[in-house]
Order: sequence, then structure tokens, then C-alpha cells
Amino acid sequence: MTHARTKKICSSLICACVLFASLRTPVFAATDEDLQTLGMFYEGTDLVVSATRNPKPISQTAENVTVVTAADIEMMGAHTLVDVLANIPGIQAADRGGPGAFADFTIQGADVFNILFLLDGVTLNFAGDQFVDIGAIPVQNIERLEIIKGPASSSWGSALGGVVNIITKSPIEDKKLGGALSFSAGERETRDTRGEAAGTLGQFGYYLYAGNLTSNGFRPNTAVDQNNLYGKLRWELPNRGSLQGTVAYDRGNVGDGDTGALGFFSRLHKQYILSTASFTYPVNDKIDIDLSLRLSQKRTDDSAMDLSGAPLPPDFTANEFDTGGSAKLVWREGKNNLAAGADFDHLRLDDTGFSGSVKLYSDKYGLFLIDTLSFGDVAVTPGIRYDRMRQVGDFYSPSLGVAWALNDTTILRIYGARGYSLPVLADDATQQKVLTAQAGLETARIPYLWLKTTLFWNRLTDVHSFDSNGNATLVKQRKQGVEVEGRTVPLFNTSLSAGYTFVDASDLSTGETLLNVPSQIVKLGVHYDDKSSLRGALLGRYVWYNASFDNNARDKAFIWDLNLAKKVVEVRGTAFELFFSAHNLFNGAQYSADFNKNVRRWVEGGIRCNF
Repeated sequence: MTHARTKKICSSLICACVLFASLRTPVFAATDEDLQTLGMFYEGTDLVVSATRNPKPISQTAENVTVVTAADIEMMGAHTLVDVLANIPGIQAADRGGPGAFADFTIQGADVFNILFLLDGVTLNFAGDQFVDIGAIPVQNIERLEIIKGPASSSWGSALGGVVNIITKSPIEDKKLGGALSFSAGERETRDTRGEAAGTLGQFGYYLYAGNLTSNGFRPNTAVDQNNLYGKLRWELPNRGSLQGTVAYDRGNVGDGDTGALGFFSRLHKQYILSTASFTYPVNDKIDIDLSLRLSQKRTDDSAMDLSGAPLPPDFTANEFDTGGSAKLVWREGKNNLAAGADFDHLRLDDTGFSGSVKLYSDKYGLFLIDTLSFGDVAVTPGIRYDRMRQVGDFYSPSLGVAWALNDTTILRIYGARGYSLPVLADDATQQKVLTAQAGLETARIPYLWLKTTLFWNRLTDVHSFDSNGNATLVKQRKQGVEVEGRTVPLFNTSLSAGYTFVDASDLSTGETLLNVPSQIVKLGVHYDDKSSLRGALLGRYVWYNASFDNNARDKAFIWDLNLAKKVVEVRGTAFELFFSAHNLFNGAQYSADFNKNVRRWVEGGIRCNF
């Protein structure tokens, strides 16, 4: 698609948004049920926290934010975070061999190395190369995901392409014991076993989770055996405030995919430990103080073997230790809702591999100040952050956003920011930088329909580009486009959803289109819920990968997943539910490269007990 055509499309969409915004008199009055169903406004515990590190309604949020709840995740039949992200508009996520396998991932053209993943405030990305294995992240302990599409460096630092913030489940307030048990089994000896328990005893609350995922894999060298443990303890202090601690432990191994054509196979053995301790204290009704400490240890061993199974030395081992903390003060006064704070991390990397041993120590500092100023229907959010790390120097990340509630059913958003992403850590490394501009409209103005449109423009500099010999040069790129998504209000217990994303990515020096950046992403869904016993979802996704000719990609088919759940009995508050999933229902082929072929049709079923 030419730049002239891209500009024409963007101009038309801008004119449509301006025309829509100018019609400020509501055509119809949306009911409270409509607004709740469409998710335009949030109240109480449903505030969005990720955009400014300070809870506030999504109607005051200028960034493009998507919220995914635990109920949404359950109806996706998800095993890991890959299965969830694959169904979100603007996101391309595809595993390489079934549940737990490695996955390709992008948000509006930004790859996984430029996206920040957080679990309870702990960074999941490896500091050495910014990679995160989203196929190893379980979903049963997730209360909600908050996904920022686009740079979020003024709040979080290295987040050039966006943020995926994993907010875990909390203790059940009104029960001493509640939870769930589930088991599913499918083809290729795929099994997923999970158990969770939560409750509150006096001033103490707890949440515990354990799970195991195993599979022989659906592509060569993609077998997985993954174990997860998670715990959260909370103590409400007698007067005010609370103490909380969390521990997450993941251990497993997974094949690195079909590399047989290269004459070898490799298998990764992983062990992650993440823990936090936090103290929250409301000084009064205007001021809150949050203090937290975090510790993470991530270890990955990559062992290779030839096609006969004989080991190939040397093994590659990556060890990373991160100790750090954060301090934040929130001040609410009149029109202001301000968050000010600091982050500190001490990193130690100890890698052993093909080129010998590498040891690296580094301290990372960050200071942030973000305010939300409310002027009636308009919320203005200025923010700035300063980061410093010895290997890459310092960086300032300013941002400015406006969210304007044009009426009870329509929100106009405008956002601009400067951001960065850390590179592979080495002395004299250079961080990638981005300038972004976004404009969007979210509305329930049309009866029974919610729509959201976002135009985005990103100009990237100091991007590391590698030639065929592995030599790196710094280039400039542009990634721009439009994202549209919508959902209907349920009719006869059934609702429809759809999303479309277009990304125009080009090299600013040569003017050439960037290959292997997904250009068009389509998401479709049919959702059914009778609110009593039967639930279901038919979810479809399509990606045009714009892949290099040598990749032999396949991008002509939609991939459809069918998920059904039926409550069969409920006795004294304990409910038993049967569920079934058919993945890639029509056996479509959709992949970015012939060595990363997608999984063909497979089915599984199981039972779930909620108590």
C-alpha cells in the first residue's frame, strides 16, 4: 500500500472523527447497563492504574488502553498469556507449537523486545536483551490485564512499544475459603491442571495458586513441561494501611522449535522466582504513600543436540538477578490527581555461552511525576520521567494527554509522548527512541453498539538494524496506522465483537516498506452467555504478515477457536462445569515463516469446580 493511499485513509478517518465529535447532542440516552456492558466507564475497583500509576477512570485516560478481565480470559480457553493476547485487537501473537511454546508477538508493529511486561510491579523482560517468554506466563492467577498500546515511558521507563501489566488476583473479602479446581486434557497428551484458593481470616487475606502444563507439542521440538506456583498474603493494619507480600515461582522446560533444517535441536530449561513486599498507607483522604521492594531471579539454560540426540557444546546459560524498590506518593486536591515517585533497580547479569562468559553489573534509576487535571468534562494529563543507566546514559520521557467527555456516551482522546527502549545491554549501547502522536474516539452513541477508533503515528530513531552478516547499523523508521474495534450490546444473550488494525511501517532513510511487520490484523468474535449455565465464544483472527519472500509465509486463512462451557450441577455453593475447546476449528494455515508453522486443528476438554 502506497504512502499516498495511507494518507488518504488517515485523512478520511480524521475528518470522520472531527465530524463525529462536533455532534455533541446525544442521539439516544445510553442506559447504565449499556455503559457497563460496553466498558466505557469504570467505577470503584474497576479503575485503570497502568497509564499514570495512579487509579483513575478510563474516561479520564488519554492513552489507548485495553482491559481484559479474568472472566474474559476464562472464555478464551487460555492456557498461557499467548492465548489471551492473540484475541486482542492491535496485537499479533502466535505460538510455535501449542500451549506453552514460544510465541511471536507485536503490538501495532512493535515487537516483544520493545514492550514492557509487568507482574505485580516486577519486570518480566530479561534485562540483557529485553526478551520475555509470554508462553511461560500462566493465566489462572490473573485478575485483569491492562494493556497500553503505544509508548508509556513517562510512567514506566523502557516501554517504547507499550505495556502489558498483569494484575494478579486478591484475597476474597467475604469468605474464609473460596477458589477453583480444574483439569483439561487434549491431543498430543496435552494436560493442564490448576488449583487456587483464597479467603480472609480477620485482618489477614490470602491467595494461593498452583498449576502444571504439559504437552508433547504439536510441532517438532515443542514439547513442554511447565510448573507454576503463586502466593499473595495481605495484612490490613489495625488503624490504617496494609502490608502485602507476593511470591511467584515458575520452573519448566520447552523445545525451541523446528530447527532441524539447521542440523540441531535445542531445549530451554527455565526457572524464575519473583517476589514483592509492599506497604500502602493512606495519610488522609488526600494523600497516599506506597512503598515496595522487589526481587527477581531468572535463569535460562539452552542445551543443544544434533539430529541424532547427541549433545552439542557449549550450552548457553543466562542468569539475571534484580533487586529494587519503588516509592510513590499520590496527592488528590481539587482538580489535581498527582502521582510522584522513584524506581531503583540493581541488576546483575551472568551469561555463559558461545563467546565465553559475560558478567555485568548496573544500577537503574527513575523519577516520575504525572498529574491528571480535571476541568469538568476535560482531563489533561501532563507527565515526565527521568531515567539513568550507566550503559545507556540518561533519558527524559515527557508526555501530554487530553481526554474529553463530549457527552455521556462519547470520549475524545489525544496523546503525545517521547519514549525509549533499552537495547541489548553492553557498554556504550544506544537506546531506541520514539516520538508518538495518537488521536482516538470512543463512543456508545449508536444504539446497541460500542466503537473505538485510534490513529497512531510513531517515529523511531536509533533502531538497531542487522544485515546478512550480523553487522548492526542505526536507522530511522516510521510506524503509523489506525485501529478500530467494536462490540454490540447482548441480544438474546449473544453479542458480536470485531477489531481491525492497519500498520504502515517504513524505513525513513530509504522509503522502503519494512517487511516482517504485520500490516493488517483482524479479530472477530461471537459471544454467548445466558448468565446461568451455558457460555460460549467463537473467536477468529487473521494476520497479514507482510513477510519476506524467503519466509514462505501463509496468511490467507482465518484461524477460528470455539470455546464452550456448561454448568452441570451446583450444590451448596459449589458449582461443577464442563468445558470444551476446538482450536483452529477449520484447520487453517497462517504463519509468518515456514519454520514457525501454526498448529493445525486440535481439541481438548475438561472439568472445572468453583467453590
